[in-house]
Amino acid sequence: MNLLPKVSSEFSSSKYWEDFFKKRTRSFEWYGNYLELCGILHRYMKEKDDILVIGCGNSDLSSQIYSAGFKKLTNIDISKTVIKQMTNRHADKQEMKWMEMDVTKMGFDDGHYSVVLDKGTLDAMMSDDSCDVTIDSMFAEIDRVLRTGGRYICITLAQDHVIRKILEYFPPNNYLVRIHKVWTSTAEQTTEMPVFAFVLTKFMKLPSKIIEVCFDDSTKPTRVESESEAIEMVKSQQYYAMLKNQLSNNEASSDVPAIQLFTNQVHQARYTMHVVDLKDHHPAQKFGIFIIPQGREMEWLFTSVVGRLQVAKSARFMRLVFVALNRNHKYVDMQAIQDELSTKVMELAPPKLSSTYKVPFVTVGDNVGERNVRYQSGGSGGIIVENYVGDAGVWYRQLIFDDKQSQIQSVVRLKKKPGDGVVGNSSSRRTIKHSILAGKKRKSKSDLFPDASHLASNYSQIMVAGLTSVMWVSFLVNEPSDEFRVLIIGLGGGTLSLYLLHCFPHCHVTAVELDPEIATVAQEWFGLSNPTFEGRLQINVGDGFEFVRNLAMENQDSAILFDMVAIDANCNDPSQSLICPPQVFISDVFLTSVIEVLKENGGLFLNVLCRDPSTKTGVIKSLKEFFPQIYKAECHEDVNEVMLCFGEQANDELMKRKIMTWLDKGNSWEKQLKSSVPDFEITSFLHNLTIV
Repeated sequence: MNLLPKVSSEFSSSKYWEDFFKKRTRSFEWYGNYLELCGILHRYMKEKDDILVIGCGNSDLSSQIYSAGFKKLTNIDISKTVIKQMTNRHADKQEMKWMEMDVTKMGFDDGHYSVVLDKGTLDAMMSDDSCDVTIDSMFAEIDRVLRTGGRYICITLAQDHVIRKILEYFPPNNYLVRIHKVWTSTAEQTTEMPVFAFVLTKFMKLPSKIIEVCFDDSTKPTRVESESEAIEMVKSQQYYAMLKNQLSNNEASSDVPAIQLFTNQVHQARYTMHVVDLKDHHPAQKFGIFIIPQGREMEWLFTSVVGRLQVAKSARFMRLVFVALNRNHKYVDMQAIQDELSTKVMELAPPKLSSTYKVPFVTVGDNVGERNVRYQSGGSGGIIVENYVGDAGVWYRQLIFDDKQSQIQSVVRLKKKPGDGVVGNSSSRRTIKHSILAGKKRKSKSDLFPDASHLASNYSQIMVAGLTSVMWVSFLVNEPSDEFRVLIIGLGGGTLSLYLLHCFPHCHVTAVELDPEIATVAQEWFGLSNPTFEGRLQINVGDGFEFVRNLAMENQDSAILFDMVAIDANCNDPSQSLICPPQVFISDVFLTSVIEVLKENGGLFLNVLCRDPSTKTGVIKSLKEFFPQIYKAECHEDVNEVMLCFGEQANDELMKRKIMTWLDKGNSWEKQLKSSVPDFEITSFLHNLTIV
């Protein structure tokens, strides 16, 4: 039966409520009944209080409050029908009053009441945001009849326009605002809906606005800094309720948004959770919690939908909740995490799960990992450098940005002092199944430093494999003596530069980085300060576009040519369809300059991340104006692509023969490389090259 109206504009009309109450004889306990609300009400109401209930309807709430000892009750409603019904029904409660009255024009003396109780009336009157004058009159009347120290208790669903109106009116008028959450459910509605109690306390004068939030009555209220922060916190509770409703109906989709759990003391999330359901498989267990070890939450297995599905299939759970342990928090051990999460994660359980079901907590290895922050700059969007333990106890170092903590800017493997070897087992990548079960933590050492022989980034590996197209020198040997030059736009953590300088003794790298702090971090924390690189590495801080353009103009007098120009920069604007590289690096002006600084057989290599097919088509069209030969390879764990661009004219048959030549060279390089980096297969990347 549909008891609430479908058209919001009729929600606040007097005629609607007349019709509503004539059709319905029993009490309508929307927004919660007495048992669900009594905790809040008894906290802010005393038996001696003069209480005014506005928009009382035919709810049993007033009667139950009266029976609990609150005798000084006055109820008003705009509906003559409901007032008549309630007067007759509660004739035995002689001290309780029922009056037909408009809340915007009340006939009470100033300061007559110590409590005004509103259960859904404000929501009914604010069916949309087109009734500001009426609501201002209502609030003014409530303020008038409330005495100083009195409380306006508003039970509301806190729709966006409602909460904004409350916070627009009351804090500037010397009301302390405290927001509580009340969970209610009805027999006619199987899903839970979040209901909020806004307790607005009237003061003579407040030195500043005070807004507090208390979503768990077992904790102290949290003071927020602004109205917008309070709105955001309420919205997060509403979103969580909708998500729980979705999960309780077994409707989890592959794009379920992340759930963040906060503590009262810290504004940064302590846990971040993702829910994965396997609907087309026959899992061994119904429900489980996967704790992602510290520092590894940004690995492809855990940060991508496809990766999480792979883990869930391997672990064989019908529903698996992935829990990331966020930085700037301390975690004792798995048992402590389990104790902390046990109640909250059960809210995400599949429907009809037995109450006796013991939820297993699983992880990689036998611990929750270890993370050591080595460097952190201040301010929003600051830089973080941290060490963490990966598979098989191997330590890694990663560079991330504080405002983009779900993205790794750079990562490098660490090793001990020369002669000690890599920390942990350096075996090649294992299957998903073994990866879940294996791995042991090793103690972090202060003498760990970047392992230049290991290149973690998939797209950087493709670029190195692409070098087979532009050069003939070998890895790890001093012959032939021909030098070659690489220009990198977008130094980042410098891992590509580090690898090239280490593996190619005759390689000279010129790198350009827009952010001076990142350039410093690359040198101090990612190995580029190695004295053996002196004379072969030049780092320039500035704009990559301007650098290449100026270099092209200088080349008219003294040629400085490169075998490879690599573009590894992004636009830092998530609204753009072309994320990498920025659009300026596809412009005619820039590409003309690149031609000027490349050797005759040199190549332009680009890390490309584009969300829109038509935009990518435009990128390729622009590139082909200057580089007729384009090859591409997809990154197997990312949505990035690497494009290798060359200036020579060539048909498809010639381009295919070139790939075969590069494969022969790559096979030779691999044999020399395997002694130090066993999991880097150049030929596998070349096999995956396609002609654009």
